[in-house]
Amino acid sequence: MIDRCRAAVYRAEDQWSASLDRGGPVDFFGSRIDIPAQLRFGRIEEVATYVQHVCTEIDVVPPTLRHRKGGTRAHYSDGVIAIPTNEPWAMRESVVLHEVAHHVCVSTDANASHDGRFRATMLTLVRIQLGHEAELLLRTGYAAVGATMQGTP
Repeated sequence: MIDRCRAAVYRAEDQWSASLDRGGPVDFFGSRIDIPAQLRFGRIEEVATYVQHVCTEIDVVPPTLRHRKGGTRAHYSDGVIAIPTNEPWAMRESVVLHEVAHHVCVSTDANASHDGRFRATMLTLVRIQLGHEAELLLRTGYAAVGATMQGTP
């Protein structure tokens, strides 16, 4: 199955994550909103604790976590989130939430693509963990790259 939205989702989330790296006030179309700074993790055990908390909040069995060799990307497959723990970009809350969103989607409908269901799940996780303002920024980012909630751009 071709994942047509993958690149668009990554573009939107990369820009959104950069805003979360700074945190604080953001000019949003002439209005000021405050967004939190995202968490950064130092060890896989910290990531595991965070994932356990997130999954408890949404009543989903948490995935297993492991270190991923190679630093090009994090990955979700078969109930396991693999994070390149030696890469600072990967040990951020935005990356972990992205992988948890894959876990939730696969747990409920066996779909791991970056489709509208994935994006809706990601937005729900962001709202629960980071608040409405962070969700609004990500939702707007998805729309800006053409990744609407209905499916493919």
